[in-house]
Amino acid sequence: MKQRILDTAAMLIQQYGLKRFTVDDIASELRISKKTIYKYFRSKDDIISEYFDQSISSDKDSIRNTMARQGSILERLKAVIHSSHRYPLSVSLLNEVKRFYPEQWEKIDGLKTFKMQLMKNLLDEGVAENIFREDVNYAVFLRMLYEISDMFTDYDFLLQNRLKTSEAIDESLKIILYGAIKKQ
Repeated sequence: MKQRILDTAAMLIQQYGLKRFTVDDIASELRISKKTIYKYFRSKDDIISEYFDQSISSDKDSIRNTMARQGSILERLKAVIHSSHRYPLSVSLLNEVKRFYPEQWEKIDGLKTFKMQLMKNLLDEGVAENIFREDVNYAVFLRMLYEISDMFTDYDFLLQNRLKTSEAIDESLKIILYGAIKKQ
């Protein structure tokens, strides 16, 4: 029942956002009492916290599974960046979290840090295997990736440039990895 409640909350969060969905909405959707919901969750904030815990946990599991498979360093690097979550984290949802739910935003930032460490390990591996150049300052490279990752949650930027989040990520990677200068 706990998972059904959470899955229903996830659907309502996607539909209404974090601030606008209610415990009453969940009870109505599942045709159960609020008392039943409160057996499993102390509050709406508890539901939201579990939503992000499961989403981030599933993202990390997805990354770990990808890292365990044999694939090229570039494939694994892209997989870390394009990892998947149990529940979708849309741009508008991430903006709402950043503004109104600082504890949940810290969890998302922790996921970002986790991904950065994996990417650093992959870059080090790539340098050791002579795939990536040795004369690049990869601390700067990683900082660029970290900083531009906020662009992927900038709804106005994405809308103005008619980009999906995944397209913005791919374009950024293309520029960072291959540059903008034509080969002569």
